[in-house]
Amino acid sequence: MLLHHELGMDSVTTDSLASSDLPVLTTDRLRLRPFCTDDTDWVLDVSLDPEIQHWVSLPIPYQRPHAHYFVHSIAIAKARSGTAAEFAIDDGVTRQPLGRVGLHRKPGESAEIGFWLAANARGSGVMTDAVRVVCRWGLSSAGMQLRRIAWHARVGNVASRRVAERVGLTIHPYTEQLTWRGQPTEKCVGELMAP
Repeated sequence: MLLHHELGMDSVTTDSLASSDLPVLTTDRLRLRPFCTDDTDWVLDVSLDPEIQHWVSLPIPYQRPHAHYFVHSIAIAKARSGTAAEFAIDDGVTRQPLGRVGLHRKPGESAEIGFWLAANARGSGVMTDAVRVVCRWGLSSAGMQLRRIAWHARVGNVASRRVAERVGLTIHPYTEQLTWRGQPTEKCVGELMAP
């Protein structure tokens, strides 16, 4: 099934091989799809990147059971239960996995967005495109029907903040406290509201 939307997504498809009820979202250069069991090794490889480990709250040392848990118990299981929508970001032509973007439901009609990108795809605008599409889908009646999408990142995570700004999130002029690996630190926060 192929649906065209006014949301700026090129298309939304239902993939019979998908591991959940999530659609496949496509742009002119990307394919955002539900995670599948075959993604475990790729998640492990990407999660060993020191840059991702610096900014993303991951277990250290990161090992294969952690990647297995993320793919099976978070990405796949929470999509099936409707509590999250985790998308793997693939190159639209080569199908090479590039990153992930996910929406996790919070109380009310809101969700929190999180994302990371493999080193070879950084600086190309891929994440901005992927986050924009997932936010539009999440706020749409065809998606999660959200009213609000929240974002946060540790102070200093300039790349994440730039993506949030480019997508149109309102960045708050204050920071909030965060406990990061047992230590107090600060985070920037922002939100995107449904029209």
